Amino acid sequence: IYRPCLLLAARATRYFLGISSLQLPVVAFLVAFHQNKQLIGDRGLLPCRVFLKNFQQYFQDRTSWEVFSYMPTILWLMDWSDMNSNLDLLALLGLGISSFVLITGCANMLLMAALWGLYMSLVNVGHVWYSFGK
Repeated sequence: IYRPCLLLAARATRYFLGISSLQLPVVAFLVAFHQNKQLIGDRGLLPCRVFLKNFQQYFQDRTSWEVFSYMPTILWLMDWSDMNSNLDLLALLGLGISSFVLITGCANMLLMAALWGLYMSLVNVGHVWYSFGK
């Protein structure tokens, strides 16, 4: 028996579940943008620059690839002189990409991998504040 109402309900459910799951990264990066400086910024409670330097000193006899594999973050590749700007840049890039995906519905593998990389970059240097995300 063909039931168009059930088919329409299934499509609507799929659409709204997809939209709601795409709202999560937007909220996560927006919260990160507002709280990163106070939590892990230059003058934050647990500055990530100190965390990265301590991590680097602990693994000083290892290659940079081994250090990156222990704690993958894009911040290894950035200038650490102004960490607040770096954290804002990561959060705003993630917010922009996730907003683009939410508005257009274009969620391809490259965009989702970029979101994952940006989010994991923040989570890995966020110590206690982001440990729930690991």
